[in-house]
Amino acid sequence: MAAEEEVIILEEGEEGGGTAESFNEQESPTSETPGRKKRKLLFLLGGIGVLLLLMVAALVLLLAKKEKPPIEKVDTAGIAKKIKSSEKVRPLATPSQIERMIKKANLLYERGNKKEALSLFEQIATYSASISYYNLGVAQMKQERYDEAIESFKRAIKNGENRCISAINAAACALHLGDRKRFEYYLQIAEGNLADSYNSSLYSYLYALINYYKGNYFELLSAATHPVSKSYDKELNQIGAIGFTVFNRPLKAIDMLERSATPRDFLVLGQLYAQIGDYPVAVQYLQRALHESDYPLESRKSLALVELKNMMPQRASEILQKMKSDFKGRGEKLYPIRTKLRPSVYDIQAAQRRYAITEMINPPNAYRLLFEFAPFKVFNATQTINYIKKGNASIYVDETPEATKYLKRSSSISRVNLKISKAIGAAIDYRLRKAKALLQDALKHYPNHSILHYNLGLTYAKLGNFSKAHKHFLRSYHLDATNYLSAIFALMCEKLTGKPIPQIEQFVNDDLSQIEKPTETERFYRTLFYFYRGDISAATKWVQSEHSNRPIYLLLDILVSSSQGMWKRAQKSAKKLRDRLRDDLLSHLLYLQIRYRNEDIKQFSIKVQRYLKKHPLNLDAVYYGSAFTRENYIALRFVTGTLYRFNHRLEQKLLREVEDPVGIVEALALSDIFLKQYEKAYVLFNQLVDKYNMQDSRTLFLAAVASVGAGHPANASALLELSKLTDPNNLESRYALGLLYLEQGNTDAAIIQFSKIPDGACKPDYFDFEIKDFGKIAPAPASPSAPNR
Repeated sequence: MAAEEEVIILEEGEEGGGTAESFNEQESPTSETPGRKKRKLLFLLGGIGVLLLLMVAALVLLLAKKEKPPIEKVDTAGIAKKIKSSEKVRPLATPSQIERMIKKANLLYERGNKKEALSLFEQIATYSASISYYNLGVAQMKQERYDEAIESFKRAIKNGENRCISAINAAACALHLGDRKRFEYYLQIAEGNLADSYNSSLYSYLYALINYYKGNYFELLSAATHPVSKSYDKELNQIGAIGFTVFNRPLKAIDMLERSATPRDFLVLGQLYAQIGDYPVAVQYLQRALHESDYPLESRKSLALVELKNMMPQRASEILQKMKSDFKGRGEKLYPIRTKLRPSVYDIQAAQRRYAITEMINPPNAYRLLFEFAPFKVFNATQTINYIKKGNASIYVDETPEATKYLKRSSSISRVNLKISKAIGAAIDYRLRKAKALLQDALKHYPNHSILHYNLGLTYAKLGNFSKAHKHFLRSYHLDATNYLSAIFALMCEKLTGKPIPQIEQFVNDDLSQIEKPTETERFYRTLFYFYRGDISAATKWVQSEHSNRPIYLLLDILVSSSQGMWKRAQKSAKKLRDRLRDDLLSHLLYLQIRYRNEDIKQFSIKVQRYLKKHPLNLDAVYYGSAFTRENYIALRFVTGTLYRFNHRLEQKLLREVEDPVGIVEALALSDIFLKQYEKAYVLFNQLVDKYNMQDSRTLFLAAVASVGAGHPANASALLELSKLTDPNNLESRYALGLLYLEQGNTDAAIIQFSKIPDGACKPDYFDFEIKDFGKIAPAPASPSAPNR
């Protein structure tokens, strides 16, 4: 919770602490004379009698149904007026009169008339120094007149009154002034006089405070958790929460603080809930602190960071903007933060906790999975092609055997189909970058070809560039309104980039709902659209009906069945998919995760390793293929503890590769990040950017990940700027860039980045931040009261 020392102003007679008289009796039990005991007994009996009379009077009033008498109002304005006119206070004859005047001064202070209250304390001081020096010191302390307060506490100590309490407050004043020597001097005085308060209800709190200022947090907790009395429990809970926070026990700190929380505690409670990751509750407390506590600036600063943790960057940007306008020129900078990588990137245990099948098959990753098994399309320009079907202008190529047959006949196909067939051939061999180049070249000659745009969109989606994929899917749909797969994939890209276009969704919904007797393909489109919209109950009809075993159909079975908790059906479909695509690495990964989803991570690792030995996989998909396959395979090797071996294999493969090393370099750099070899990863990613001209948004982003890990935040900022400029919809690039700007103190630039990210749209896989210092907030001091006589 912080950098600045927390200062606790201690005042007697606080709520829960008893009156000044009761404190005196507890502190000096041996000085009580028989006469005093008798007077106390008479006073007690008299008090009981008065209480009985009041009860009877209340009962009579209730029966008579009369209104309660109004509560006596204190004319604080009148008191203030008298003080302003320099009206002298008459000499006070009795202690009780002095106490009444002190109470009036307290009331003035609480209601904002601080100068008048202090003036009244000063006048009281001229008549009763033994009573007023302590209270005068407290009032001066509240007005941040620390030098004067120390002098008042010094006189109180000299007079032998409230030595321990006065010394603690004097030490606190010295701490405010940065006077370490005087701080330690008065702290020693407080500790030396602590024994005088042993029989006092204040003893545990005094003991805890002294040990807090000395940094003895274990002793502090002993006093807070085992007090000698029930008095001052609120204050002890407060300081106990500080101790538990120091020992990184936020749950215990929350428990203590919530026992008697006041609005002043809401800020710290919000920060503590943020520390344990309960961001919704943290936001609630910080919102209350913003409106109910005395710390609007600190509450707003904390709330902005918690909203960033809560993945609500637009809200955070609005809070930051308002903070700058409301508190301009006085501490508008945030608490210092440090941008870092998420533990699941480099910590195997954190990665194992996160690694689950649901991470792959639930949106948004489910959309990426669909792109992996989606078919490419070819255009049937002649009636001689055996694959043509009545009413269709295109066919799908999504399996290697069928693709091979088709490609052998490509010599008889039209010129555009020849270009498409070459691109598909490269994609089937996992040479996605080559396929992209071929399709881009074809589009120069045929810019309005729907199938070319669809295939290029699918290639970009496999490469992880969803903004460009969206552009081409959407263009394909506009050129051919019956190409529903392009439209649905465009919608999924919108979800991945946080840029929805509601009209497209409505068009697709209207068109699909109007089909009276849908074919199997049209039923598939409907189900895929239901899945996109999250309407799983409607999508369930798909798995309950008969359909062919095309790869993307089987994948949809898996996604829908698992969403409904039908894991046996999902596993059965996963096995069919694996058996149909024996050489496809991703189908094996999907099968493994579903089959062993209930195993603990140790057993999962053992069974996966056995499976991989028994079923050697074609790793070309990792070396040359899609980003999604590469990332998931490396993650699997990481959580099963076999990434070091694979890293060495990648190094050997890179030495032999001449034609297309880009995917291997990327895989090696990514595995280096997982293995915390950040400098090595940083060099490799820079090689991709500079030597191989891989300046797409994703490569630049991963280079920034390596830069942060290697401790090069300035380079990371430059790379993220390029990543964001290349693809304005790369939301994690914007998020990370905003964090780095905050770290550098450039709040304006951070606001711009966060304002571009829709709330809830970005779930960072790589970047996080830690708050270096929340800043301690002192517990609220009670109103000053008369000290012991």
